[in-house]
Amino acid sequence: MAFVTRQFVRSVSSSATAAASAKKIVVKHVTVIGGGLMGAGIAQVAAASGHTVVLVDQTEDILEKSKKGIEDSLKKVAKKKFAENPKAGEEFVVKTLSSISTSTDPASAVHSTDLVVEAIVENLKVKNALFQRLDKFAAEHTVFASNTSSLQITSLANATTRQDRFAGLHFFNPVPMMKLVEVIKTPMTSQKTFESLVDFTKALGKHPVSCKDTPGFIVNRLLVPYLIEAVRLLERGRWEPVGWGPGISCSVTALSSVGDASKEDVDTAMKLGAGYPMGPFELLDYVGLDTTKFILDGWHEMDSSNPLFQPSLALNKLVEERKLGRKSGEGFYKYK
Repeated sequence: MAFVTRQFVRSVSSSATAAASAKKIVVKHVTVIGGGLMGAGIAQVAAASGHTVVLVDQTEDILEKSKKGIEDSLKKVAKKKFAENPKAGEEFVVKTLSSISTSTDPASAVHSTDLVVEAIVENLKVKNALFQRLDKFAAEHTVFASNTSSLQITSLANATTRQDRFAGLHFFNPVPMMKLVEVIKTPMTSQKTFESLVDFTKALGKHPVSCKDTPGFIVNRLLVPYLIEAVRLLERGRWEPVGWGPGISCSVTALSSVGDASKEDVDTAMKLGAGYPMGPFELLDYVGLDTTKFILDGWHEMDSSNPLFQPSLALNKLVEERKLGRKSGEGFYKYK
């Protein structure tokens, strides 16, 4: 009888342990690595929704600018959200800012956090080195997530020993305004981790969509080929060998006049015909031509035979000339 009782107790104990391990993680403490536009935006929405946040970057100067940017953004949100109660708006700003602390030491910032969201430079080696280091200091239950828009999540997860607690959380810019978040599940991501991140995303007031670890996920996989196909309209058609020769490079301006359609007409067509708020060339300049080229080059490296991932002569030429779009003053269009 005693043996049976012990077996029963062990069975109940094992079941309880399994049930506990299967329980979703309730994210309360968030560590955001990277104080740029995306990282600061993620920190802002996490703090504004009741989470305790540590924002990490390399220097105090960067973090000071990040905190100032968050404060300015919060004031804009408060002005709109609390239009009839300015005092409540001020309290909202103060309370949200009080939930954000900063650090230049990522190792110490992750030791007791529930979730680490990485939003640093789009470089696989740099990201992997960071995750490999953080993996040694983070708690067992801590979930790692990357905000990458173009790199393979599986490649990042493999730099750690917590592949089952690793996923993608792709936010969109500007984070406080954009409702969408892509939750990327690798073949190794546990259902518990995935569901915990979906719940976290909803807690931020965002709308999560799920996707497998495929190049570009959902939005960029559809958006980037669309943008590049618009550029190819400039590269096709009556492409005459004018301006070619020894020491003479191709003029993108000339391409725009001899291609299938002009950039102006393409932008107008997509705005008036498809209802898009911006045309593809306007959007390319807004996003940054170097950013788009980086994504396309990465995809081409992964799958060089895919016709959607082939390099663009016009795009490469503009990036080579440092005509990167709005941020440089000139891209497909010129900006004052």
